[in-house]
Amino acid sequence: KDLLPRTGMKPHHRSLSHLLLGPVLERVVGSEAGLFWTGHAGTLASDLLGLITTWAIFYLLLIIFYSLFCPLVSAYCSWKYPKAPTSVVPRRLIDNMIQVSYRAFPLYVTVPMIGDFFRVKGWSQVCDSVDECGGWAPAIAGCVVYFFAIEFLIFIDHYYFLHKMDAGKRIMKHAFHHVYKYADQLNAYSGYSFAPQDGWSQGLPLALCTLFIPVPTAFVIAMEVLTGFWTLYIHTDVAPLPWPFMGCDYHYIHHKYNWYNFGFMTQLFDTLFGTIKHPKADALDLSHGVLPMPIKELEKSAVLTEQLLRARGLTDCADALKSDLARGGESGEAETTAAKTPTASMRQRAVSVSDAKS
Repeated sequence: KDLLPRTGMKPHHRSLSHLLLGPVLERVVGSEAGLFWTGHAGTLASDLLGLITTWAIFYLLLIIFYSLFCPLVSAYCSWKYPKAPTSVVPRRLIDNMIQVSYRAFPLYVTVPMIGDFFRVKGWSQVCDSVDECGGWAPAIAGCVVYFFAIEFLIFIDHYYFLHKMDAGKRIMKHAFHHVYKYADQLNAYSGYSFAPQDGWSQGLPLALCTLFIPVPTAFVIAMEVLTGFWTLYIHTDVAPLPWPFMGCDYHYIHHKYNWYNFGFMTQLFDTLFGTIKHPKADALDLSHGVLPMPIKELEKSAVLTEQLLRARGLTDCADALKSDLARGGESGEAETTAAKTPTASMRQRAVSVSDAKS
């Protein structure tokens, strides 16, 4: 511990890897080697080893979180609302979501790794106690500013870069996520099913905002954990939240129309930018399975599912969404498009699913 001040850091600005592994490494390889392996030796090699170790820890934590809570949330929805669309997502589609998510996890976990690195190097403005923040009033103010800074940056990224800019749509491949469009294609597993760079860009504000906002470390960690749960929650559409939250019912609208409701946890910036769309009166009954999904949506969902299971390339996903729009119905630009006549097999599957929910 007495070696930490020599690196130019406060003793409490230790990396996650040192907090978890430091005591063990000190006993096995000695204090100096332990500091080196956890990124505290003040050299480039030590920094890289510390980053790798911290990345591995966060990766393991994410795998545990995903493997534990996705099944739990899905099981709860199936038990509480067995007729809900989110409870009848096809197993093949869930397997697809898991595959896509696992491909993205290695990049996802660099977000908390980067935040940890900022803190270790002394670049972050986080404070480890209320007193260090200057008292309760500055600490609470920092939490509020940090939260809304994240809200704003995620909204700008989601609205402009992922949905409006052609370059952003091409580079970030947000279509990978939006192919899960209809109510019976969305559940907890779909919450992490992004192209790696897409999910990474939406999480990055959690780390970036610590560079210029004095905020308690505990609140930053709490926001990282809450973001993990929030991502699962908003893709289930069974438990709406009151105003001003951007609950699961609002996020379902975002998926259905591939537009509107770009916000993170609140409706603030969608209201300010005029992109808010509120749920209809029968939204809760539809999401709970009290009312069946419209036949047209069941037919479109079945076709879209088959398309996305065949291929996962960017062009394939974008083409699948365009084809879905061309089939008409209430889904954004396609509202004014004449619907094509569905095949008999499509109608039979839709009727079968509807009967199963009855």
